[in-house]
Amino acid sequence: MAAAIVDLDINEGDTFVMTMELWENQDNTIPIDVSLDTFTGSFKIGTKTIPMTISVSLPAVNVVEATVSYTQMVNLSNVGNYDIDQLTSYGEKYRLIQGKVRVNQEVTV
Repeated sequence: MAAAIVDLDINEGDTFVMTMELWENQDNTIPIDVSLDTFTGSFKIGTKTIPMTISVSLPAVNVVEATVSYTQMVNLSNVGNYDIDQLTSYGEKYRLIQGKVRVNQEVTV
């Protein structure tokens, strides 16, 4: 399975939140149950690696939310990359999403 490629514009100094819904079909009527899976993800911006906290939003077994605290989103360069991986309960590993990151620099501190 190929990863979805989604480039992001983020704000330096903001809390980052990304929510993804995982569906088996194009009509979004059959959810993929990922409640037993584990997810990891991070930003690589300049020389900084910033880990994401990723959880499944229960009771919706197909909704995954990635977050990074605003305290970690400081002193960033202008561009970077990110990815989010899934480790299934069956021991399979997949990259769900990846892309480039453009950072809007914080002016007000």
